[in-house]
Amino acid sequence: MKPYHHLTRLGKLRRMRKLAVKVIADYDLPVEWIKFLADDTNISFKVRTLDGNNYVLRIYSDEETTLKENLAEVFWLEALKRDTDLRITEPVLRVDGSAVTIANQPGIPGDKRCILFTWVPGQALEGNLNAKNYFKLGVTMAKLHNHAESLRPLPEFIQPKKWDKVFYYPDEPVVYDDPHYRHLFNEKQVKIIDRAISIANREFAGLYADAGSQILIHGDLHYWNVNLYRGELYIMDFEDVMLGYPVQDIAITLYYGRHREDYPGLREAFQAGYTSLRKWPVARQAQIKTLQAARSINFVNYVARIEDSPQDYINARCKELEEFISLYWE
Repeated sequence: MKPYHHLTRLGKLRRMRKLAVKVIADYDLPVEWIKFLADDTNISFKVRTLDGNNYVLRIYSDEETTLKENLAEVFWLEALKRDTDLRITEPVLRVDGSAVTIANQPGIPGDKRCILFTWVPGQALEGNLNAKNYFKLGVTMAKLHNHAESLRPLPEFIQPKKWDKVFYYPDEPVVYDDPHYRHLFNEKQVKIIDRAISIANREFAGLYADAGSQILIHGDLHYWNVNLYRGELYIMDFEDVMLGYPVQDIAITLYYGRHREDYPGLREAFQAGYTSLRKWPVARQAQIKTLQAARSINFVNYVARIEDSPQDYINARCKELEEFISLYWE
């Protein structure tokens, strides 16, 4: 059998589909078909049953999460389903009552962690960005944070990651200052990123010094992880659930769309929605900008590793980081 890493993209997906078929057999579902859906950081398959219901099987990347983090995702989703009226994706239990499947398949290296989720109806919020929907998004995030506070203290088995430094994934390769990537980053850009990392890591240290106020946060609530259906918001992709602070969640959400002409109005509507239920947790504008700078650095480093032509993206983000440093810190 040809080694997995020598396969074409299509060849890898064919093998992963065999794994998906194997995993779905552990569910009490009358499956009609299983089709490839997406291969971003994870690989997902859409599952259709004979009774017309749809599901998503996510096969987790080895690099992005751990089993303990997957269990934290399931824990919060099940608690949200039990305790709130929020419209969310839901983990589906196997016949044995488990939500996480550890599976293997000949020709695929190692064990794979898999979770089956209910299908989220509607279309991505990206196509319906307006003040009304951003107000709803602010309300939704406030409800998430209110619920997360009600869960403290967390069970000992809940060990999500923490966004307590710029590069917070344990095994994340840091390449922006690697000599092998010097063709992508000039000396000035490396110095800019170094300076921005120093600023951001001081901000993280200040946040995480207050251990008593940490709660579960979504960690990736952008408008591609929210669907709009019949006027209601449906939230999905809790994979990046973190133990952190509400301001971090807000910074991540407001990172997206920040170059739009109508962004000030969207931001105002989001804040109005959030503060209709909770106090606004942002201490100062520089705090949001610093957390967003940290996210930009994450993306710059990631794009440099995976994209064939990342130079324009790197240049644009480094220019923004330079402006951030000059505006807030010099």
